[in-house]
Amino acid sequence: MELHRQKRPFYSKVRTGCLTCKIRKVKCDEGKPRCHRCTSTGRHCEGYRTPPTHASRSVSRLSSASPPASLSSQSGLFASPAERRSFYYFQSHACKPLAGYFDSSFWGRQIIQAAIHYEPIRHLVIALGSAYESFEGEPGGTASPTTHGTLSHRRKPMLRTSSDGMDFALEQCNNAIGQLAKFTDRSQSSYEAAEATSCVLTASILFIYFAAVRSHMAEAIQHIQSAVRVLRYFDESQSTDDGQSPNVSTPTFPVPISQLRAVLTCAYGQVRVMSNDVFLQDRVVSGKDMLVSDIKPATIFLSVPEAHLYVERLFHNTQAFLQETELHPPSPNDKLGLDLVVARHKELCQALDSSWKALDNLSTSLTLSPRGGSDSTQDNDKDGIVVLRLYHLLLAVRLRIDIFRPEKRELAFDELESHLEEMLELCEVLVKNEKRARREGKAEAATPLCSSGLGYVMPLHTIAARCRNPRVRRRALELLMTSSRREGIWDSKLAGSIASKTLAMEEEQGSDDSVPVEDRRVREVKIVLQGEKRAQLRFITVSDWKRGHDGTQKVIEW
Repeated sequence: MELHRQKRPFYSKVRTGCLTCKIRKVKCDEGKPRCHRCTSTGRHCEGYRTPPTHASRSVSRLSSASPPASLSSQSGLFASPAERRSFYYFQSHACKPLAGYFDSSFWGRQIIQAAIHYEPIRHLVIALGSAYESFEGEPGGTASPTTHGTLSHRRKPMLRTSSDGMDFALEQCNNAIGQLAKFTDRSQSSYEAAEATSCVLTASILFIYFAAVRSHMAEAIQHIQSAVRVLRYFDESQSTDDGQSPNVSTPTFPVPISQLRAVLTCAYGQVRVMSNDVFLQDRVVSGKDMLVSDIKPATIFLSVPEAHLYVERLFHNTQAFLQETELHPPSPNDKLGLDLVVARHKELCQALDSSWKALDNLSTSLTLSPRGGSDSTQDNDKDGIVVLRLYHLLLAVRLRIDIFRPEKRELAFDELESHLEEMLELCEVLVKNEKRARREGKAEAATPLCSSGLGYVMPLHTIAARCRNPRVRRRALELLMTSSRREGIWDSKLAGSIASKTLAMEEEQGSDDSVPVEDRRVREVKIVLQGEKRAQLRFITVSDWKRGHDGTQKVIEW
């Protein structure tokens, strides 16, 4: 029997809707001068654009130094030239460095779209653009404000007084806070609640990096912890009867919650690496660890960003596993608990092996058949692969340490010296490429960089703090102290200062013959960040750990 499929009626696609509805991918009622769909939901309607002629499109392609058409044609987005300038600086100068070694649509597209349509996000993007401009303008890497006027795309701005610029940035933050309060106070359906949560989480991420650029790391950590609480509350409110969190879609918000969760998890993972105490506090509040997820063996990586997501997730799972087994190890009589630990360790090792092979295959395919894109994109892919190899080695080091013999943990690094030296060589490649890129871009070698995602600062700190080879250790320490890089809350100068104090303490302990050599090593450094470029440290040696002592306290400034 022949089946006849009923044809759907054909409707011509409407191309005359307002710009806001087009980006949101919803039907526009085409009201003039502003559509009712936007105004009734409190959004800024961007109006209607006349289709460009062929000549105007040609001119547009040649005007690379001008602000994007979506901004230049919408003067209503900004209350002053200063706001427009800082927004454009964020879009043209800060997005790529903030993405780090891995090209991401998060900073370059999704944040910009959210800023256009949500006023709180727009104010924060303006604040971060101003802070990042100042951060790049000073060799020391501390954000001090700049002149807010016409911005040349190819010229660095002239600096102005610190008070004027910082007042401007903080004013934008206060505006964002006020707008967020109005946005979240209104009654909400489930979709509106998801939209509000996405907006708050996006704002939190911008607050995190605004604080990090200004070297206010304690403030950045507070924003991270607050955002984690918001995300947990949202998950609990959306959970089903069987305890599972549904995949809530937010079609009205440009950034998916899954993307926000990934960015926030990265920032939270940095805090967890820096402090075991955060893990202990969160374990009391919530029985579920945010860093833990299903991690199945990798089969193939189609792109460097895809490989980055997998390696980052593997790193988070490994961090959670090691903290859990060290701080809450199973009892020797708990056979089931011991079996679970062994099984999880095996699972992580298998995931690492599969990731290593998949990354090798991806690297080979990119070498044999380079993909399209600019030279900078291809260079970024090459550096991204180096970073992922660096984290493969770091994961191999961590998973090689015997989790059932924590008293021997520091001695295990002696057997892994070759891994640490190979890690250092990869870090040196990244630093060399970074300096070359800055020279070609006519930027000063000391110009600092602030980025998100995986980088080399934290692995370099591991080498400088753990390696027993003095030559390798001091090379790593020198790289930390001479580079000007900030990866989230991991600042190269801070990491270098901590590693330098660690080395000095161990050398001081070397004259104490009453303590065995292996017990003089620093096992843990508890860090309490205080204000701008100041931290309180507590150094706990192996001997302190065995005897339950608090260790030695020091304060550093960097």
